[in-house]
Amino acid sequence: MLMPPADHQSYRRRKIGLALRQFREALGWTQEAAARRLDRSQASLSAYENGHRAIRPRDLEQILDRYGVRDVRQRQQLMDLAAQGRRDGWWHSFEERQDPTVVDFASLEADSSRIRSWELHLVPGLLQTEGYARVLLGSYDGVLDAPQDVESSLQFRLNRQQVLRGEDPPRVEWVIGEAALRLQVGGPEVMRAQLDALREASQLRHVDLRVLPFAVGGHPGVDGPFSIIDVVPDESMQVVAVHSLSRSWYIDDPVNVGTYVRSFEKLQSLALTRSGSRERIEQIASEL
Repeated sequence: MLMPPADHQSYRRRKIGLALRQFREALGWTQEAAARRLDRSQASLSAYENGHRAIRPRDLEQILDRYGVRDVRQRQQLMDLAAQGRRDGWWHSFEERQDPTVVDFASLEADSSRIRSWELHLVPGLLQTEGYARVLLGSYDGVLDAPQDVESSLQFRLNRQQVLRGEDPPRVEWVIGEAALRLQVGGPEVMRAQLDALREASQLRHVDLRVLPFAVGGHPGVDGPFSIIDVVPDESMQVVAVHSLSRSWYIDDPVNVGTYVRSFEKLQSLALTRSGSRERIEQIASEL
């Protein structure tokens, strides 16, 4: 399923709401009839199904029981999403200042067990230095419809990087196009610091960072960057985030997710080894 986050409902709430509606419709119940059987108002049930309201895990469990949902994995996936959605994360303080899409994406990163990301022309946000990110964010001045608060956006981006430094960080795998390492965002001094940060990050035990060299030629990542996030601990629920200049998309149906997973695996196989990637980063830094 392709989900454009065009409003303020989070991915988790939309995912839970869609499942609840499908369970109800499979029983042949109208929303009014279901609300009566659940001893809830139709308005509250509608809010859950449409992703307008977060649901407490105990309320979700009661609804799943009443709907006769017995699949253990399916129940656990939804319960995990409900629990994550109610966690008080650092990103909540940015909800009024940043695009809700990027806030939602940061919350998914923070709760993930694994992140795989392909970047064609830019250093990934989770690896950007303050100097690099400041210049990059400032380059959008006058381009986007909404006024951009560079300082707020910069702090938000740097806060996202907490996921790499936590006690139990996710496994993170990056493939970065060589163009991203050679594009001089901010000039030689900024790029030297950025490349040094990449080299250091590549040595973290939970990070697999690889460079896709120019010499590869054509590859399945030419259409642009994407991220694959394992949303729940058992890796049974994955979502692909595809970002563009003006909006982002979430894709979570298994067939299309599989396409992105295979694309990422192909990019990894074409990229330099981990040690070879560090050597390429050091080589490019020495040329500045």
